[in-house]
Amino acid sequence: MKIMKNILNIRALLFLFVIGIAVVSSCTKMDDFKKYTEGGEIIYSGRVDSLKIRSGLNRVLIQGLFISDRKVTLCKIFWNSRQDSLIVPVVRKAAVDTLSKYVTNLVEGTYNFEIVTYDAIGHPSIPVVRSGVKVYGPNYGAFLINMPIADVSLDNTTANIVWGGLDKTSGAVYMDILYTNTSGTKVRAKKLVNSSTAQLLNYKYRSTFDYRTVYLPDTAAIDTFYTAYRTVSARTDVTASFIDNPGKMDPKSTTGTMFQPVSFSQGAVVAGNTATWRRLASWTSNAQANNWGTAFDTFGTYVERAAEGVNNFGTMSLEAGKNTINTALNVVTNGKIYQTKLLPAGEYSLEARVGNVSANTPVYFVANAGNQLPDVAALTAKASKAVLAAANDASYMQITTVAQGYNITINFTIEQPTQVTFGFVGTLTGTVTTNQFLKISGVRMKSLAF
Repeated sequence: MKIMKNILNIRALLFLFVIGIAVVSSCTKMDDFKKYTEGGEIIYSGRVDSLKIRSGLNRVLIQGLFISDRKVTLCKIFWNSRQDSLIVPVVRKAAVDTLSKYVTNLVEGTYNFEIVTYDAIGHPSIPVVRSGVKVYGPNYGAFLINMPIADVSLDNTTANIVWGGLDKTSGAVYMDILYTNTSGTKVRAKKLVNSSTAQLLNYKYRSTFDYRTVYLPDTAAIDTFYTAYRTVSARTDVTASFIDNPGKMDPKSTTGTMFQPVSFSQGAVVAGNTATWRRLASWTSNAQANNWGTAFDTFGTYVERAAEGVNNFGTMSLEAGKNTINTALNVVTNGKIYQTKLLPAGEYSLEARVGNVSANTPVYFVANAGNQLPDVAALTAKASKAVLAAANDASYMQITTVAQGYNITINFTIEQPTQVTFGFVGTLTGTVTTNQFLKISGVRMKSLAF
């Protein structure tokens, strides 16, 4: 029994010892708490509610609400790790007051903002933080692209614009257009980017229009951004008047007619190439261009092919190579396909839809003053001219982009009625295993007559 009492006494002493340590520890923590709350409990001011920070051009707009604390008299906006700040006096007048303050002169970049409110004694609120706020500037503006124009033409007094397409996620919102109407008054029009076409009504003939693309970096941004203006002329489509058998500028279009041959009952199929080659109707083609038969001057300027996803599409063609029967026909020297028309004085745009072209092939799109196309050497010996004033003055371009389905344009002016020959000339070199070619889907002419 004595041993049992001793054990109980020891346990009682241990229990009292543990209780003592706990009390001492508790007192120590309370003293520590008092050390940090000397003068009373911590008091925080009511913080800004519903904070929004809207991006802009070298600035932001801070917006929020003062709701919970009518004693707030001051608001501080911090950024750059609190190295920069802005003080906003607060005068509470209603149950809900608003904060609206611009922070300006900011360098383009990404910022973190802290907004802290204070009462008259200086008690701060818990900071409200917004991270990753973008501020836009010249670097952003430098990469903005004006909406491309795929086509513009004048139909009586309506200018029809076909837009080329733009990445709409870039923030492009609309095109701002300034043109002159038939009364001579400047008119401003806004055309949204989600439309592929636009019309300018009562458009003044022989005038130009200016347009730019307007961007909003994000839906809450406070500033819009603009590309530089581009000046464009709307010309009348005169294809029907001056081009026979013009083909189709868009193979996928449900309107228009693809190139037609002289006859579907005549043609040649040459070993090494399974296509049926025919002559192109309404266009003059020389002997060199018609190299798909038993000799030159047989067939070759019309062929059906797959064009931009359209099978059996009638195509204007210059091609040499892969003829295993008559290898002499694998080289075409100054092959030509053209028309000659008497054009009235005016400014002209001659356009062609390139279906495809082989690499490193000297083929040219030409408008030449006179009744023939020059040879390649004579053509390239002189610079392309904007005004066709004398015989054999030529506006031309080499077709070099290896791609399927794109438009090319040459522009020229004639100051009096002039015979103009337009079309294609090239020297193509192939072998029994390789070829060079030019495929044209359509040709179009537009004019601003004097």
